[in-house]
Amino acid sequence: MNTPVAARFSAVVTVATALYALLIMRPGLRLIGVSFPRQAWIMENPPLWSLGLWLWLALIFGWIWVLVSLTWAYLPAQRIAASLQSGLLLIGATLMVAGTIAWMTALPAVLPLRSVNELLPLVDGLALGLLGTGASMGGIVTIWIGVDLIRYSPIRAAQCALCVAAGTVIIPSPFLLPFPWHLLAAAFCWLTWCIFLGLRRRLPGA
Repeated sequence: MNTPVAARFSAVVTVATALYALLIMRPGLRLIGVSFPRQAWIMENPPLWSLGLWLWLALIFGWIWVLVSLTWAYLPAQRIAASLQSGLLLIGATLMVAGTIAWMTALPAVLPLRSVNELLPLVDGLALGLLGTGASMGGIVTIWIGVDLIRYSPIRAAQCALCVAAGTVIIPSPFLLPFPWHLLAAAFCWLTWCIFLGLRRRLPGA
């Protein structure tokens, strides 16, 4: 697996997703306060809502691609820890994808209903619960892989610390969502890490 290519893809998608969420999708993500403007925006702009969530799915894919490529390149595959890391990575990604799909499909479907005031908090709660739990597990495995890269890879520890920092910031997601500011901090750490990896034509051999 070509880690620099994966890092470039992840960096581009991270920037695109963050800018899209802040500049275009923000009215639909405003869960705190009066809900009617949010509902109206989602109903009037379903393609924009769906596109934003598709970007989130691409962001999750890029995160997996980078971590898996680094794991295959530098970490001993026969360790028990490698199997546990792969399992946590898969579970975290599955939960985040499920939460994103729940928002992508269920939320626009319940808005036209008369019982929207009852169903909307349920859909938001389900989606945020899945996303928060998946992000927390993803943060744990990101830290774990980052620490192992410090131990086993020829990449300097100062650079690998960016991977560890991104995972650390995202762990409290179940308790901080829907406030997104820690996600922006994690995205900044992850973006810096991906830029470091992506600017290299090839990484040092194991």
